[in-house]
Amino acid sequence: MGREGTAIGMFDSIQCNYPLPLPLEVVNVLPDLFDQEFQTKDFENLLDNYILNEEGELFHIKKEYKWKTGGESFLEGSLEVVKEETVPYNFHGVVNFYCYATVNEDSTSDKAQDVSLEYLAKFTNGKLENIELFSYEIIDATVRLLDLKAFLKKQEEKRNLWYNKYFFYTKFWKVVKWKVIIAPINLIKKVCDNLHWLVVKYL
Repeated sequence: MGREGTAIGMFDSIQCNYPLPLPLEVVNVLPDLFDQEFQTKDFENLLDNYILNEEGELFHIKKEYKWKTGGESFLEGSLEVVKEETVPYNFHGVVNFYCYATVNEDSTSDKAQDVSLEYLAKFTNGKLENIELFSYEIIDATVRLLDLKAFLKKQEEKRNLWYNKYFFYTKFWKVVKWKVIIAPINLIKKVCDNLHWLVVKYL
């Protein structure tokens, strides 16, 4: 999905409120695109959010962050938004953006379909000039979802084994694993790498 040959990595998200061209085959499966989040690699690739409004105008949701310590995350803290504003984004050029969705036949059925859509949009100073559907694909997702469900069930059974539940999957073991075992190993590796560099350079 996305541009052919583009490496997986950072991207930006687009909330598209502009009416998008859709083939009837897609409309029958995915009638409403306004709930879908599109991705693109043609902006800054900083995991930022953009809006294409009903008039075809492009906006950037700019955020400022600060580091907040505490919490239960491995990093012992998280980024917190301290300021947010929506400003015009004067992009000039062609944007490739795409989305991927899994649509269940109904809430009680395992039958589902994967839908992928890819668009090309031309902008002049942040104003949409033209947009076209570049490609789309609809494939059956039933087997994939059944396999995923079976995998998650096995993972849950594994998690509930007594030695995992009361030891290996606890917060205590995670701290021991990363700070008592892995951190010293990484330090030793770093020292060895530096020694190797010195030996190669001076001997």
